[in-house]
Amino acid sequence: MAKLVDLDHKWATLIGRVFIAFGSIERQTHESLKKWLEEQVYPHVKHMKLSQRIDLLIDVVKKQNFEQENIDSFVADLTKAKTLAKKRNLIAHNPLMLCLFQEETDFIEAIVSNLRDDVTMEFHELEALAISSEELAGNIIDGMTKFRLEGWEGLPITR
Repeated sequence: MAKLVDLDHKWATLIGRVFIAFGSIERQTHESLKKWLEEQVYPHVKHMKLSQRIDLLIDVVKKQNFEQENIDSFVADLTKAKTLAKKRNLIAHNPLMLCLFQEETDFIEAIVSNLRDDVTMEFHELEALAISSEELAGNIIDGMTKFRLEGWEGLPITR
């Protein structure tokens, strides 16, 4: 079978960066919920989707005894993670294809939704997603570090 897309592996590299960043975000949600929920509760929520865990984590962190500024910043980062996760899901569940749009004369590479032909992601959008995802993963780690500095014995500092 001939390879028709991503001949220079630029797409694969960016997709990998997005998934590494989201692996960190996923880890932070799990570790935070493990520490902040009762021991018998976490096993029942650990299989939730990321967006559901984020919603729960937002509610839980608001009940913690941390500086409000740190809580607000962390909640803003978690909310952004939910938004970026939708874009992550587009690349996780849909193919990179050669596309010819009606108004165009050249083929382009794009990730195209299997469910909606009007939902696509072009290379420049993937570049922006990779940068945003990496920055966000770092911000979430920074937020957890701030909580540790306030005395929470949670995650190890990994940034």
